[in-house]
Amino acid sequence: MIKREAFWDVVLVYLLLFVSGTMLYRQASPQFLVLAFVITVIAWVLRTDQKIADRFLLYATIFTGFLLTIHLYTDGSLSLGTVIGSALELALAYLIVKTVGKRFTETYIKVVVFLAGVSLFGYLTDQFHLFDSVIRRLPQVGENGYEGILYLYRYHYAGYGRNNSIFFEPGAYQGFLNAALFILFFVKTEFGASRRWVYILVLLATLYTTFSTTGYLMFAIMFGLFLFKSEVLSTSSKAVLVGVVLAVLVIFSAKFQHVIVNKIDRYTSIEDITDKGHRRSFDALVDLQIFKRHVFGVGYEKYWQEFGVIGVVSEGSARRSSNGVTSTLAIYGLPFALFLFASYYWAIWKLLGEVFKSIVAFGLLLMFFFGEAYYVLVPFPLVLIAGAFEYRRFLDDEGIETESEVAPQ
Repeated sequence: MIKREAFWDVVLVYLLLFVSGTMLYRQASPQFLVLAFVITVIAWVLRTDQKIADRFLLYATIFTGFLLTIHLYTDGSLSLGTVIGSALELALAYLIVKTVGKRFTETYIKVVVFLAGVSLFGYLTDQFHLFDSVIRRLPQVGENGYEGILYLYRYHYAGYGRNNSIFFEPGAYQGFLNAALFILFFVKTEFGASRRWVYILVLLATLYTTFSTTGYLMFAIMFGLFLFKSEVLSTSSKAVLVGVVLAVLVIFSAKFQHVIVNKIDRYTSIEDITDKGHRRSFDALVDLQIFKRHVFGVGYEKYWQEFGVIGVVSEGSARRSSNGVTSTLAIYGLPFALFLFASYYWAIWKLLGEVFKSIVAFGLLLMFFFGEAYYVLVPFPLVLIAGAFEYRRFLDDEGIETESEVAPQ
């Protein structure tokens, strides 16, 4: 039977994931964000000392002040609702970290592994059209599929042969999987060696089914760092792991050629801003053109207008860039972009406590942002910044510190 404390940990971590890009959330985000925040506040009041770190309050004030300044500077192009929503998401991330506390990493892994297992099952039912009559009786998620709480059945990405779990696309899902893998590789947890490797295998199998270029590249860098830094594995064990990876690459070479090599070639071979056939490279160039015109930010509304003029993809259509780094520069301007990305690096360095590992982890985060613009300001990555105010050293070479995990308030 699940203990009440563990139950609430799971609920809060699931809420963190749910309001960080699930399809069901994106269809009714204001209501779900407020509901998640209310649930989190209740848990925080009932389960903690109800204190908030003074340094976090100062940071949240500066964070919100920046956004309010951009709101005024752009004449409301960055809406007040966006300002309030971003501040609320930062507060939500902090309260979840504060409430779950030192159990956060283990709980996160358990939740993601559970969702990964469910998504593997759901992915197979999508690919082989299993249990159609049962699935079509589940609650619909708009016109995007069925259920949406544990898995989004019959979502159109499944038709492309990709696993997106409950998220709006597989490229978003891989970020959650890689984050769990990073923790399993580099953090000392309560899990024994056998369970840890079972979790890693489940996550790797799921990551493979996303067929995400960014996801594969992020894992490759992470795996290289693991082989380089690990003192647990012997030289022979590392050689075996490398051999297994090479065997997988050979067996699935055609798929990796399509997902990685061909896509990288498309992203890097763009000629100039008129070359609209290479979408993500084109997005970045359009963003930089807008940024050059508005160094201090243009806000969302004007950004959409200018992207529609400069970066129209086809007649009468326009959209936001998929590149989170360059679009942040264009929308929020250089001062806030530097403040935000510096905050992410500072948080990672504070939590990891090692420069080299922190640089690699920050690079992985930027890779995620390069492919998923939506995630720059949502609770999932913001939990890093929030956590840095609650922990002196959340992670180190030996894992989680035991003598003083929570910083004094």
